[in-house]
Amino acid sequence: MEYDITAKVLIEKSHREILQHFLGLPVVESTLLKSLPQQTATLRSSDFPLLATDERGQRRLVLLEVQSDWEWEVPFRLLEYRCRHILHERLTDALSCVLLLRPSRVATDLLEDAEVRYRYRLVRVYELDAAPVVQTPIVNLLPFVPVMRGGIELTETAERLVYESPLPRSDKADMLTGMAFLAGLVSKDLTSHLVLRRRDLMIQSAAYEIIKEIERKEGWQEGRVEGEAKGLAEAVLDALVIRLNPTIASYRQLEKRVLALTEPERLRGLHRAAILANDVAEFERALAE
Repeated sequence: MEYDITAKVLIEKSHREILQHFLGLPVVESTLLKSLPQQTATLRSSDFPLLATDERGQRRLVLLEVQSDWEWEVPFRLLEYRCRHILHERLTDALSCVLLLRPSRVATDLLEDAEVRYRYRLVRVYELDAAPVVQTPIVNLLPFVPVMRGGIELTETAERLVYESPLPRSDKADMLTGMAFLAGLVSKDLTSHLVLRRRDLMIQSAAYEIIKEIERKEGWQEGRVEGEAKGLAEAVLDALVIRLNPTIASYRQLEKRVLALTEPERLRGLHRAAILANDVAEFERALAE
């Protein structure tokens, strides 16, 4: 759900540029069509139907699905999606496309079985060069820079270009929030960096709730690991006192070193060492390893 919301925000802001730059379509106008009633469980909000018009006035359907990771059912879902919109729009000139954001060795642009042969466009966004998007710049595609080739190094420049662009403030907020979320697909630290720099603007975006939820979950996870490490450290020290009876001076030195450890697996090993050691010196050797 979190990813679907982010994809929706970015496609709403950037669909024309996606058609032109990612798909190479000579589009002069594109319109995001209203979603069909979700009569089946497979129609998702990360699927986007577009009506594209070229310079000759020819119209065609372009059906986008945005995928962070490849899933085996994508071709089947896309085929169903294509048929539903063709029937609804009464327009048979249709192009189906998947925008794949993270590398996959099994992703394919062909669905083929005993009855069906269906070829669609697979755009591996992670293989597209980020430099032209930043150098031009193509402002509405800048949120995709973090997941593009060479994009991590250019993300801060892309963020600055969005911030300094003439876009309305609300659009900047949506695009910076989308950029921060996509950055999380390649680097959590990069997401944190972007949020810290532009939180004042991002909070105006409806999609900012996504970032807050991610931060809440990560904070909970970090707290859980920290709490587990503290409990294990206390168990090590208890075993040390009960089994080996160190002097007060020795205990204080060992206590300081044990409490500084944060890796649960390392602390579990020291707990075993405190139980099995014959004397304090043997435990100290285990602690020094």
